[in-house]
Amino acid sequence: MNEHIFREYDVRGVVDKDLTEETVYDLARAIGTFFRANGASRASIGRDARESSPRFRDILIRGLSETGCDVLDVGMVPTPVLYFTLFTQGVDSGVMITGSHNPADNNGFKICLGNSTIFGEQIREIKRIALSRSFASGKGKKKERDVIPTYCDYLK
Repeated sequence: MNEHIFREYDVRGVVDKDLTEETVYDLARAIGTFFRANGASRASIGRDARESSPRFRDILIRGLSETGCDVLDVGMVPTPVLYFTLFTQGVDSGVMITGSHNPADNNGFKICLGNSTIFGEQIREIKRIALSRSFASGKGKKKERDVIPTYCDYLK
């Protein structure tokens, strides 16, 4: 695993070079383990329109579920909609799959605990978990929900 994917405010890298399927799977289990260690077990997952995002979503859901986290897949949404779910959907964590402003061959993960994004030491903790490969285990459930109408109503 390329340790440089762990940044101060997110995890990101070049798709299929830094972020391989194996790396994303280990990262998903590390994030789930981090969530569980911090009392969170219900995560919302959103993704952007990058070509790799649906594939990474599937891997992320599998890895989180295997650590005992229930996952709410809110589909392809802008990042503010994922943040909105932290306050409205009964979740206690979240992950947005997005490359943000980076080139198209990049992607990444913005990680939330409670209703805030994590950074710094919390990202480094996920890195330590991923590198140690000491993951929680469990069997989470997956649900899907279209939250765009609720978000639009909120904006109105």
